[in-house]
Amino acid sequence: MGTSGDHDSAGFVVLGSGPAGMAAAHALCGAGHRVTVLDAGDRIEPGRMDVFERLAGLEPERWPGELVELARDSFPVDVRRVPLKPAYGSLFPYAREDPDLAIEAENVETLPSLACGGLSNSWGASILPFRERDIADWPISLEELRPHYEAVLGFVPVAGEHDELAGVLPLYTGAPRALRRTRQMEVVLGHLRRNAVGLSEAGFNFGASRLAVNASVGDGGGCRHCGLCLYGCPYGAIYNARHTLERLVSDGSVDYRSGIYVDRLAEDERSVTIDFHHRRRPTDRGRLTAAGVFVACGAISSTRLMLDSTGWPRRTRRLVDSQYFISPMLTVRRAPVSAAEQGNTLAQLFLELDDPRISSNTIHMQLYGYNDLMLAALARHVALSPRRLERLLQPALGRMVIVQGYLHSAESPGLELGRGGRGDDRVRLVGEHDPTDGGRVRGLLRRLAANGRRLGMVPLPGLAQVGRPGKGNHVGGSLSMRSAPGELETDTLGRLPGWRRVSVVDAAILPSVPATTVTLSVMANAHRIATRVAREEP
Repeated sequence: MGTSGDHDSAGFVVLGSGPAGMAAAHALCGAGHRVTVLDAGDRIEPGRMDVFERLAGLEPERWPGELVELARDSFPVDVRRVPLKPAYGSLFPYAREDPDLAIEAENVETLPSLACGGLSNSWGASILPFRERDIADWPISLEELRPHYEAVLGFVPVAGEHDELAGVLPLYTGAPRALRRTRQMEVVLGHLRRNAVGLSEAGFNFGASRLAVNASVGDGGGCRHCGLCLYGCPYGAIYNARHTLERLVSDGSVDYRSGIYVDRLAEDERSVTIDFHHRRRPTDRGRLTAAGVFVACGAISSTRLMLDSTGWPRRTRRLVDSQYFISPMLTVRRAPVSAAEQGNTLAQLFLELDDPRISSNTIHMQLYGYNDLMLAALARHVALSPRRLERLLQPALGRMVIVQGYLHSAESPGLELGRGGRGDDRVRLVGEHDPTDGGRVRGLLRRLAANGRRLGMVPLPGLAQVGRPGKGNHVGGSLSMRSAPGELETDTLGRLPGWRRVSVVDAAILPSVPATTVTLSVMANAHRIATRVAREEP
């Protein structure tokens, strides 16, 4: 495969190496199939990892200060906006101004990925299942997802605890490992636990965060609580779908072919034809015939591919989104904080709210403690060094936490994806304007303030940010699963009407996107579909 006119054949083919694709590949390989993975496969720029690789060769207590500062200089910060989150100082996870996937965006804050591992290169690693009532519009039940949550958490590490939250959102694993919380977040958790009865009566549930992080250092790759989580873990402790890909390739279960952009699919009674070209070389085309195909390119790219493959005349689809918001909070009690001892800087606690006055579905919130990005954002606006600023602001910084949250897609603005006509290959993304103008988020903030005594913290007025559609990258629903699919809807195996050998397995087929983070459920659903298809083998 490498010259114009290439044509070979394979069994099962997975398109994409992100979380959904790797969950499907893992299920297929577990059923005894050898899988071909076709992927754009972009990698980080040469030399970008040098600093992090040098840090990885040492324990954190031996890190040279100048290397740490180089690593921390790789993340742009601002008090008033949350930018694209780099990975190791690079924006390679995002398809920006890409010749193969040109994006024209209006009122949206999302980009697809063409990277090996997809957006798991830059995610926050939070993993929670969905609740039954939050997927009431799905044609499958939570019980059908349960064994696949368990299967996915058999190869994805999970840092969590058997605590108060497990009664509402099960762990689906018997052996979670806990990450060490900072002193500040222990103070916050202690206050929540002392007020647990009153919080429950007010509709709040809480507990330790659930993170796709290797919390064990026994194999040399676990979390060292080094404080660089938001920049990029030098030790690779944060799960990346690439990790699963590498394991499957190394044991001979997967044939991985990168640098490939799939243009369209066609199906007959016996096989699927995959037409593709090689990245950056659009005239270098090839064709692969497969027994079955699993489309896992990410919601935007999978929608693009199926629109092009079906010749859908209207050329537009609506995607749903789980609305993102963020707010600084001021805690009642102060704890000593320091950038030098910040430890885990991913979400450390989760807070869920059931309040029908605001939302008929679960509202999910993640609590982040003090980290040096907060300090760097403040330092941009004053003529003081971060170290001196930290000393001067210690009383205030020790009371500052950040809440990042999501609403259910049924109560969030979505976005429209459009495809150009002949000769225009752009993907147009247009975000809907929030008809409530952020009213649900404002209602939530008022609810948090009203329960400030029980929560031990209140929102800082005027500093909340509500993301435009797509900001949290929790988008999907353009090819929704239905019991009786209509045009450009899918059955419970992700198949469009008239298609039997092509299953879409990523967030594009979710009928709705609940608030409690999307990646784990996308992986479980992809694993469910691949398991069923492998059993029925077309």
